[in-house]
Amino acid sequence: MVAGQYRSVGDSLGWIYSVMWPCFAVFATVLWWNLIHDDPDTVGARGLRRLQQQAEATPHEDEAAPDDAIARAEAEDAELADYNAYLAELRRGPDSKTWRRR
Repeated sequence: MVAGQYRSVGDSLGWIYSVMWPCFAVFATVLWWNLIHDDPDTVGARGLRRLQQQAEATPHEDEAAPDDAIARAEAEDAELADYNAYLAELRRGPDSKTWRRR
């Protein structure tokens, strides 16, 4: 009885390995394919910087409207204007702390 019990555990473990290793092979193949064929200038941080530079180079006409709305809101609300000036001063300050600069 005991020998048959271990045999069924071994058989099921064999079936698991027979499925697991081909899955690993597919994963490794996909990883290799992406590593070889992805262009670093279009993905990741470099890609985002490139897209931002392209967006800055080609201004859109629709971007003027939100600035006007913000200017009108600041003109109507002195507290909001003070807060935005405070934030701008913090941004310009030499002691600005981020996760990169401490």
